[in-house]
Amino acid sequence: MVIEDEAGIRMTLSMMLKAEGFETAVADNGRAGIDAARAATPDLILCDINMPEMNGFEVLEQLRKDPALAATPFVFLTARVDRGDMRRGMNLGADDYLTKPFTRDELLETVTARLKKDEISREALTNQLIASNTALQQRFRSNLSGEERPSVIEDDELASVEGTASEATVLFADIRNFTTISERLSAPEIAELLNAYLERACQPIIACGGSVVKFIGDGIMAVFPHTEMRPREKQALQAVHAGLGLSFVADHFRAWVSERHPNRDLPEFAIGVGIHTGEVTLCRVGGQGQQDFTAIGDTVNIAARLEEQTKELGWPVVASEATIAAAGSSIAHGASCSLILRGRSHAITVYEVTGLTTLTITADRSTGGLSASMLEALTANANGAANAAKGALRDMLKAVSDKTDTGESKPTRIGNYHIIEKLGEGATSTVYLAERESDQEQIALKILNSRPGDDPDVIQRFVQEAAMISRIGHTNIVRIFDHGFAEDCAYIAMEYFPRGSLTQVVGGALPKRQALSLLAQAASALGEIHRNGIVHRDVKPSNFMVREDGVIALADFGVAKDLTTDVTRTQAGLSFGSPYYMSPEQAMGTETDARSDLYSLGVIFYEMLTGRRPYEADSLHELMQKHVEAPPPKLPPEVADCQEIVDGLMAKAPASRYSSADAVLDAIDTVWTRAALAAARQSPQA
Repeated sequence: MVIEDEAGIRMTLSMMLKAEGFETAVADNGRAGIDAARAATPDLILCDINMPEMNGFEVLEQLRKDPALAATPFVFLTARVDRGDMRRGMNLGADDYLTKPFTRDELLETVTARLKKDEISREALTNQLIASNTALQQRFRSNLSGEERPSVIEDDELASVEGTASEATVLFADIRNFTTISERLSAPEIAELLNAYLERACQPIIACGGSVVKFIGDGIMAVFPHTEMRPREKQALQAVHAGLGLSFVADHFRAWVSERHPNRDLPEFAIGVGIHTGEVTLCRVGGQGQQDFTAIGDTVNIAARLEEQTKELGWPVVASEATIAAAGSSIAHGASCSLILRGRSHAITVYEVTGLTTLTITADRSTGGLSASMLEALTANANGAANAAKGALRDMLKAVSDKTDTGESKPTRIGNYHIIEKLGEGATSTVYLAERESDQEQIALKILNSRPGDDPDVIQRFVQEAAMISRIGHTNIVRIFDHGFAEDCAYIAMEYFPRGSLTQVVGGALPKRQALSLLAQAASALGEIHRNGIVHRDVKPSNFMVREDGVIALADFGVAKDLTTDVTRTQAGLSFGSPYYMSPEQAMGTETDARSDLYSLGVIFYEMLTGRRPYEADSLHELMQKHVEAPPPKLPPEVADCQEIVDGLMAKAPASRYSSADAVLDAIDTVWTRAALAAARQSPQA
């Protein structure tokens, strides 16, 4: 764009540039030039200094206040070579001066050099705004495998930047269940979704005066620096305001997802937002005249860790005590709790942010405020994240294959097993339905997510699980056919149960006879493992699988303890088990033994007889407290003759419970005998 009040010079410049293939817009005064620049967002502006009404310095000053034009290359045209004027222009953000009169070559050299430099600066800024492909793949692989996520700012970044220590409020947000979304959409669909959402997500941040400093796949990081003009109290409040605005955007974006991808069985679109206030190091990443920066430091990583906690807490927006204190009484908050975040030794108090008491939540959806570099970064991040997500999924598939199959008709294979479909996924392993090559029998193939070189304890526990089950042969224990490693991937091939688990059987109160029969089978399984020196430590309905003939089999020895060796010695204070079925000693983190499994069996038996669990609570702490203190609940009158078994299994002190699973079987026989005698007495005499 050329802004020049002299018609001859304006026309000459326009003709020279058009002859070289440049599209050129012109304006004959400063005010018209500002309007035209805002309408056209040119790649470069050539502007005269001495013009009526508004001179070139005033034009530049106004343009640099506009976010969309703040970084646009700006070249002054002047017949005066005054050092004071040059300093004034450079201080306002001018990129170069072109002295009148100038030749065609001088003009083209200046224009070409400025555009080239701007292209390099924008490319560098885009690269700073988005995470590398390697970092994105690592992030998505960690989501798939349950491994720890990497830090937001990597160590190599810390080593290569110089910055200024300052205080700021940092906001971090990302999409919940994004791994599931990426599994069910194609790469172009993932890119479209991310681009559409993140473009909207930038708006409340910008509207509240924040700076988007990084896109990390489905995540977005923003900083609200504390300055003299924007003090701590205002910036903390604005960051919380932006976080609530992001939540508002996500609520509305849910409809976009549903409309764009109907019948795709996607999880409900939701986000989590973490906000923390503290010291950061601010580092410039833009070129001369650009005000873009990034931030590093512990405050950044705390904000990211808070975001990770939002799903578990059930709070869309979580803010630290430091942020709440800085923002003051304008913040409406709900519950609070203390957390020890990963990588930190001291607890931090966090709050659920529920609203603002004095402001209306901002969720501006326009995109006019986004710079060209920001829009480029959005697109690059969306495409990179889509490819990284699919790359992580391919890596996972490759991890369970003994070689990469390129033909679509060939199923994925590991060892001697062809994988058919995924049955389920836990924190450390994935279970697939597979077919054995030798006889085409369907089996369940359990694959460890970790590889050799990862956490040795996880791998050791997985190998130990296979070894423990393999040495036991019992009707009511899952059968292991094979276990080993293929392509650095640990696996266990075991019995497949198409009917599912006891969870599907216990949909309500069962007939007493059926409940006692299932209890006897479960006790028989526990008796066998206890005689072999094994404590299961996770006895629950979903770990009793159901065969086609209705017989149940105990499975999932992932957290079992082998008393015959010290390799699984439990650390003091470390709890295993599922909360609804956890024994008092597990709830307290004290030593467990065979009687801990019997307590959990008592909980299952009560649930089979009544159709409900013995203890319900609004919080995990309250539930665990009931396991420790509340007496075993009473059964309904129609099954009251089983109360003795419930009390013997669910006694709070291990010494007061049945001493063994065999004692439980004796108690079941007693109830059966009593019932048979009672039935005989009531039958009519022949």
